[in-house]
Amino acid sequence: MKLQQLFLAYEFDEIMPIINEMFPGTSKYREPLQQAYEILTTMKPVASKKTIRYKIMDAPGSKNEHYIGANDVDFRGPWEVSLGKDVSRERGVDLSDADVLANCLVNLCFLGSYPKEFEKAHQALLKQ
Repeated sequence: MKLQQLFLAYEFDEIMPIINEMFPGTSKYREPLQQAYEILTTMKPVASKKTIRYKIMDAPGSKNEHYIGANDVDFRGPWEVSLGKDVSRERGVDLSDADVLANCLVNLCFLGSYPKEFEKAHQALLKQ
């Protein structure tokens, strides 16, 4: 499934609680996250052969602890290109489509090359 299809399958109000559960305290960033969501749902995707692949990864500095995620590099680049990427899960990854979308939105806000219209909201995300 393309990332754009995930964005079009959910309303922002469906994924904001998931974001807050993944990253406690993020509810205070609702407005900038919603602005990112709205921009992403109106963008035209650029076809890409690259993927966003969720997998079980070793926690930094520990071989005994693991987490589920995608590599940061999967989110680097223009938002339009990310929207055109296939999103997949390796065996053993038990994230729902909504979980994946919530995580993708946050990662795109911090790692992707966003459009100028998101600059002010991006700055708000960086404030503590």
